[in-house]
Amino acid sequence: MPHQPLAAVLAAADTTGFHPGPVYFVFWALVIGAVIGAPIYLVRLLRNRRNRR
Repeated sequence: MPHQPLAAVLAAADTTGFHPGPVYFVFWALVIGAVIGAPIYLVRLLRNRRNRR
């Protein structure tokens, strides 16, 4: 099952004259934040587990 909100954003971005609203920028800020934040979180989690042993 495809991710419908993402598909809607991508379909809207393909049309000419597309002017994204604030929700578009918030969505991409969350995506970029997750891509950057997830590896940092995982590295810290692994380091903490190693230090406890």
